[in-house]
Amino acid sequence: MKNTVTLVATDLDGTFLNSQKEVSDLNRKAISALKHQGILFGIASGRPVETVHAMLEQWKIADSVSFIMGMNGGVIYDIRRRTKEEYHLLDGEIILDIIHFYQDMDVIFHVLVGDIRYTSKSTPETRAHAKLFGETEIEIDLESFLKDRTVNKLIIYCDPEYMPKVLERSKKFKREDCVGFNTANNLFEYCDPAINKGYGIQKLCKHFGVNLENCVAFGDEANDIQMLEKVGMGVCMKNGSDGAQAAANVVSEYTNDESALGRFLFEHVLETE
Repeated sequence: MKNTVTLVATDLDGTFLNSQKEVSDLNRKAISALKHQGILFGIASGRPVETVHAMLEQWKIADSVSFIMGMNGGVIYDIRRRTKEEYHLLDGEIILDIIHFYQDMDVIFHVLVGDIRYTSKSTPETRAHAKLFGETEIEIDLESFLKDRTVNKLIIYCDPEYMPKVLERSKKFKREDCVGFNTANNLFEYCDPAINKGYGIQKLCKHFGVNLENCVAFGDEANDIQMLEKVGMGVCMKNGSDGAQAAANVVSEYTNDESALGRFLFEHVLETE
């Protein structure tokens, strides 16, 4: 790379984690090497920072991570200073308007507050999904819960086979004070228009006093595009979406299941003797 790398950020699902939601040995070794060479490393995820933070020990990477960007850029957490910043929360009335627009469909609505997932309907499938992401699920009346409350985002959960119908319906929802996007084959999310991982990476650079051109970012999906575009080197997984691949400077010849992140870091970023 032309520029000296000072910060590396990575998406989790489909990028840093493999299909079993685990960190490969090669990825773990690569980020440990980043720390030893004085390069900041952190997670840039749609998940809450609280659940990611809780999983670091389980993934055996706690000592290598300096920061967490959560909620697709809406929350920044400095692990060493233990400081948390939140940006551009959505008003509960906006969330309820979105829910009303989709309420005749076969979907379930989630709102995250820390590591608690408040949901319109709890099922064995949604509870298993929450557990997978380190969240505790609570079924609640969202109408009353969201009154006079602000939150980071709304998540629409559905069966993957039903997602095309959700995507088609989303085209008809038009508001300037929120934006919707697909984040997984069973998840569609809404947040404030200002919030994306590109916004989050800018906030991280300001926080740590580093330049965007000295950053490397890894991603695979639509919610990673702005981050991949902002940094000096954006890297997309081989398994990434067409949009993410088009936004990246480099498309890896490897997938997340083949430790694409670790391979790239050892080949292009880390100094070797």
